[in-house]
Amino acid sequence: MPPSAPIAGVAAPAGGGTRRALAFVYAGYLLRYGYLLVLVPFYGRVLGADEYGRLLAAMSLMQVVWLLVEFGFAIVGARDTAAAGSRAEEARILGQQLAARLLLVPAGMAVGVIGTLLSPVLLAEPILGVLATFSGIVASFNLGWHFQGLHRFRTSVSLEVLGFAINLPLILLLVDGAGDAVLVMQILLFSGLVCSAVAYAVAIGRLGAASIRLHRPVTLIRGSMALFASNGLNLLMSSSATVLLSMFAPAQTVGWYGAAERLVTVALGLLQPAKQVLVATLSRLVTHPDGETRSWHVMRRSVLAINLFGLALMLGTWLVAGSVVPLILGPGFEPTIRLLRMLAVLFPLAAFCESMAGYVLIPLREDLHVSASSLVGAAATVALLAALVPFHAESGAVVARVIGYAAMACMLLGALYRRRLLRPLCAL
Repeated sequence: MPPSAPIAGVAAPAGGGTRRALAFVYAGYLLRYGYLLVLVPFYGRVLGADEYGRLLAAMSLMQVVWLLVEFGFAIVGARDTAAAGSRAEEARILGQQLAARLLLVPAGMAVGVIGTLLSPVLLAEPILGVLATFSGIVASFNLGWHFQGLHRFRTSVSLEVLGFAINLPLILLLVDGAGDAVLVMQILLFSGLVCSAVAYAVAIGRLGAASIRLHRPVTLIRGSMALFASNGLNLLMSSSATVLLSMFAPAQTVGWYGAAERLVTVALGLLQPAKQVLVATLSRLVTHPDGETRSWHVMRRSVLAINLFGLALMLGTWLVAGSVVPLILGPGFEPTIRLLRMLAVLFPLAAFCESMAGYVLIPLREDLHVSASSLVGAAATVALLAALVPFHAESGAVVARVIGYAAMACMLLGALYRRRLLRPLCAL
C-alpha cells in the first residue's frame, strides 16, 4: 500500500473480516493458554507457595508500572489508527503515543521504587522490584495497539507468540527450585526487549523512521484520562491488590491469593481478544454514513455473547475449582480453592462492564460516562482494599474487588439509561 493510500473501508471488518480476525486472535489466546497451562503448575510445584508469592508480587508490581505508563493510550491509539486515512497520519499517531509514554516513565519508576520499599516481600530481595519496574516500562511501549488498529491481528499475535517461544524454554530449562524468582523476572525482561525490538523494526520499516516524530504528549495524556479511568484503573486495582497484600501478609499468603487472582486474570483475558477486534471495527462503523444499523447489530450480538460467556465461566469455576486447583498447583495451595470460588463472581460482572464500556460506550465516544463509572468502581475498590486487607488479608482483597466491579456495573447501567442507549441495544 503506498504511503498515502486510504485504509480499507468498513464493510469488510464488520462482516467476514471481523469473524476471521476474531478467530485468529482467539487462536493466539489458545497458545497463551497452552503456555500458562505449562508455567502455572511449574511455578507452583517448583517454586513453592513462598517463592511463588514473591514472584507474583513482582509480576503485580510490573503490571502496575505497565498500566500507569501506558495510561489508556493503547485504546486511543488503536481507535485513532483504525480511523486514520494515510500512513502519514498513522506515523503522527505513533509519534505522539511514544512521546506520551516517555513523559510518564519517571512516574512509573517512582511507583516501582515506592512499591518495592513498602512491600516486605519485595524488600527482602530488592532486585525483584528493580526487574519488575523495568519490565513494566518495556511492556508499556509494546505496539500491539498499533497493529490492531491497522487490523493486522496476525502481526500482533505473532509478536506475542514470539515472546512465549523465547521465555518458555528458558524458564523450563533454567528455573529449578526455590530462590529462582529473580531468574524468572530476568527472562521475562529479556523476552520483552526482544519482542519490542522486532515490533519497532516492523513498524518503522513500514512507516519510515523520518515520519515518526515525538510531539504533543500532554494533549494525548489529557485525551486519554477517561479511557485510563475506564480500562487502566480496573486492571491497576487488580494488580495493586496483590502488591498491597504483600505489605501486610507473608509470602505464602500472597502466593495463595496471587495464584487465585492469576487464574481469574487468565480467564478474564478471554474477554480481551474480542475487544481488540471490535473496538476498531465498531469505531469505523459508527463514523461511516451507512454503518449505524450494522454497528448496532454487531453491538447486540457481541454484548449477548460476552455476557453469556462470563456467566458460564463463573458456573464452571464453582464446579471444577476443587479438583483443578490441586491438579494445577500441587500441594500447599488448598486455600486457593476457596479464594478462586469467591473471585469467580467477577466473571459475569467483568463481562457486563467490558461489553457495555468497550462495545457500546467507547465506540460511541461516550468516554466521560465510562470514566465516571470506572472512577466510582476504582474508588470503591481502593477504599475497601485499604480498610479490609490489613485486617482480613486475602479475603478482604477478594471482597474489595467484587464490590468494586459491582459498583462500576451499576454506574454503567445508569449511563446507558441516561444516554437512552438501552432501547436500541435491546431491540430485536
